[in-house]
Amino acid sequence: MDVTGTEALDGLFTDLNTRGIRLRLEGGLLRYTSPPGALTPELRAQLQASKAAVIERLRTAPPSVAPTSFPQRRFWELQRLNPEEPFYNDPFLFRLRGPLDTGILLRCFNAIVARHEILRTTLQQRDGELMQLIAPAGEIDWVEADVRQEVSPAAAATTLLRREVRRPFDLGRDAGLRTALVRTADEEHLLQVNFHNTVFDLFSLTVVLNELSLHYSAFAAGQSPQLQPPAQYSEYVQWQQSVLITGMEERREYWHEWFRHGDPPAWTWMSQKSAPDQPGFESHVNWVRRSPERSAQFHAMCRRHGVTPYIAVLAAYFLTVRHYTGCADLTIGTTYSNRHGERFASMIGATILVPSLRMDSSDDPSMAVLLGRVRDVLAAALTHQDVPVDQVIARDSKRPLFRVVCSAFPETPQGKLRLPGIEAIWLEDWINDVSRPDLYMVMWENQSSLTCHTMHKRDVFEPETAAAMVGLFESALDAMMKDATQTASAILASC
Repeated sequence: MDVTGTEALDGLFTDLNTRGIRLRLEGGLLRYTSPPGALTPELRAQLQASKAAVIERLRTAPPSVAPTSFPQRRFWELQRLNPEEPFYNDPFLFRLRGPLDTGILLRCFNAIVARHEILRTTLQQRDGELMQLIAPAGEIDWVEADVRQEVSPAAAATTLLRREVRRPFDLGRDAGLRTALVRTADEEHLLQVNFHNTVFDLFSLTVVLNELSLHYSAFAAGQSPQLQPPAQYSEYVQWQQSVLITGMEERREYWHEWFRHGDPPAWTWMSQKSAPDQPGFESHVNWVRRSPERSAQFHAMCRRHGVTPYIAVLAAYFLTVRHYTGCADLTIGTTYSNRHGERFASMIGATILVPSLRMDSSDDPSMAVLLGRVRDVLAAALTHQDVPVDQVIARDSKRPLFRVVCSAFPETPQGKLRLPGIEAIWLEDWINDVSRPDLYMVMWENQSSLTCHTMHKRDVFEPETAAAMVGLFESALDAMMKDATQTASAILASC
């Protein structure tokens, strides 16, 4: 039955939406995702008879409008404060060796954009509210270059990719994912996947890499990948809003109580440079890499005290900041990806929240006690993290909530990009070396070893100070591994 009339076409789209059937354009072709059994033979016949009209409706339809999440609103507001700065760009770089078909790779990215609404989404204010505008179709932001003829292909590639990393996102016009592919040799490419934090968490990268692998394998074999419909980010936002209805007052009260006994003391860096009133965001980058043997000893210590490696890293981090500020009552930020189980495992989109951790070590606890204290504070913060904490604090404090952030990768991208006939290697040293906090650390574990990278603002720290802080952090890790009965002050005195 032909339903190309306006009213009939409206009815068809309504019926499809009600049944959870989502249509998309992929390279000009009509594609769909459907719950099992939702696309009946009758609906399939209607779609086939009206394919041209359906494609035209999708091609010309205005964006749909949906509410935004807490992470989107937070990072949008922070980006708006410094619209030309790229510190919320998260790049990941892979070296690809082998006979790569770049046309298929581009087709794969566009197929992923077609499957995931968030990759066709911009953020705009409507009637004073920040909203998601979801385009019915779109293509990946793609840059491709060949530098084989340059005097130094490696240097030319680095220059081009760094320029892409530093290109700020205009969130009112740009979706939050960009890609760049640079050919450096006959069978060698560099692939950069660059997210904005309004789209990114590490699980999103995993989804992209998994779907890229499955699409490339299928397309290279002349087939279509058999993938289940993904969870959409707009569904996550609806879920997030429904969850907040339950227990919101109790979680809000936790954060009010957190500050009821007074703000954390104000502090400055004891060795701070004479920084300008508005310091820039360029950073010194330093690395901490623990050998597999030392990492195994570190894990053994964590097991003895019933803590995770990240909790132990946080404890050493608190001690480092305490030493360089002279303040024992400190607040730092951490990051947490709030996905809650398998329901949103296939989703691309920002779930990162930034809980605050307030730690008072003025009673000079032993390292064993401090580890337990950090564990309890982190657990409580994560239990109550669904509240937009910065909104709660704004009524009680006019100062910035934290100037220091520590994060952990729950997993790394290594081994997650699998293209037939291609060796894909994640280049973990490739980072965006700008930071909004004064001090920012990220840790991860890869191939049985612990790695951390730190970024210290150049306008706040001399390079020698940044290196010394990293050295103190490493010494604190070693000291707690050697004897966790030592007090915090004793460990700092010995470092």
